[in-house]
Amino acid sequence: MKNGTRNEERFCVKCGTCNTVCPVYSATGNEIHTPRGKQHLKSKIAKGEVSSHYAEIFSQCLLCGACLEACPRGLDTPELVTSVRAELPRFSGLSFLKFVSRKALVHPFLLSGLTRVGSAAETLLGEWLPQDSGLRLRLQGFGQHPFKLPAKGYIDKLKAKSGNDNEQQASRQEQSISFFTGCLANYLQPEIAEATQLLVAETTGRKAVVPLAQTCCGMAAMAAGRPDETLGLAKRNIRAFEDNELPILTSCSSCYFQLKTYKELFADDPEWAERAAGFTERLEEFSSFFLKKFSAGSEKITGSNKSSDLKVFYHDPCHLRFKLHITEEPRQLLKLFPAIDLQELEGGPQCCGQGGLFQVAHPDLALQVWKNLMGDYSALSANTVVTACSGCLLQWQRGLGTGESDGQVKHLAVFIARLIQ
Repeated sequence: MKNGTRNEERFCVKCGTCNTVCPVYSATGNEIHTPRGKQHLKSKIAKGEVSSHYAEIFSQCLLCGACLEACPRGLDTPELVTSVRAELPRFSGLSFLKFVSRKALVHPFLLSGLTRVGSAAETLLGEWLPQDSGLRLRLQGFGQHPFKLPAKGYIDKLKAKSGNDNEQQASRQEQSISFFTGCLANYLQPEIAEATQLLVAETTGRKAVVPLAQTCCGMAAMAAGRPDETLGLAKRNIRAFEDNELPILTSCSSCYFQLKTYKELFADDPEWAERAAGFTERLEEFSSFFLKKFSAGSEKITGSNKSSDLKVFYHDPCHLRFKLHITEEPRQLLKLFPAIDLQELEGGPQCCGQGGLFQVAHPDLALQVWKNLMGDYSALSANTVVTACSGCLLQWQRGLGTGESDGQVKHLAVFIARLIQ
């Protein structure tokens, strides 16, 4: 039975366990931000009573999954939140996407931040990124540090070089794995895709094939309550990767999480269920994949002794930490390199407050969550932050900067690629 129904076995009993792990509630102490508060509100309010305040309450969630992990009854509050957001357009003309856009408009610093994305900010949102890219709204808060846009996206470069998808797929013997780039590595920071390709070549001796028809994973659309759009993106990706049966690697933790949900998305669609299941079964998580490869070929890490002062903090993406429980693999991968001093927060991993659309809709709340994290991070002597989530990477880059200085932030692929070169 779906979460939020009046099921005596599973309905929220207001025990408050979720409160202890909710990053937003931890930052504000306000009951309105708690998962149990949203459970209670959804169970009590009638459809005719839905208002803009109701929409705002259900926008105040990072969808990190910590509450689901902690709930003794297994209530899936993130699923509840996304289902409510999907209903909003039918209630009082509300839409979560419209709500986010309105929030951005009343925070001038968000819009002024766009001008700092080089002089090409208008091109970035208006022309550079496709309408279905989840990066479009995420970038509205990127105002602290300017960065240069690449001359051309990663897949566009491949298209220009090969001419068409069939030519890009070399001979079968040269293929080792398929690569899902994700929007960040494709459009904004292609060095992530290039580093991933280098690591694949170093560990397998062959190229990763990149289906040119792939698109956004659909996470932002799902978070915004747009299930139809999410399904459309999922179908495009499934089709794009059906040309071969190779494993599918992605360098983005959030994309991996979303791609893994495709089987669930099509559970009630017989036509697509089998195709979606085949797609999800082929997925390879980035750190787990390269941990196996580097562990089997220790000679690949001999070039990593170039620096003896790499004090590294690995930031756990919530999408890997909760539900998927992938936390040890990235740490074990980093520990393979002898030059690294891996450091941990005293209280354990924390959310960075990015949460995709959350950071745009509620910049003040996102900042409070971020400050909680930074309070603990500042106690470390780390000089490099490493993560593999596109949203978390942007949040850390916004907070600490992208320069080659204390507090540099690197994607896991870029970081390891530089160690072995």
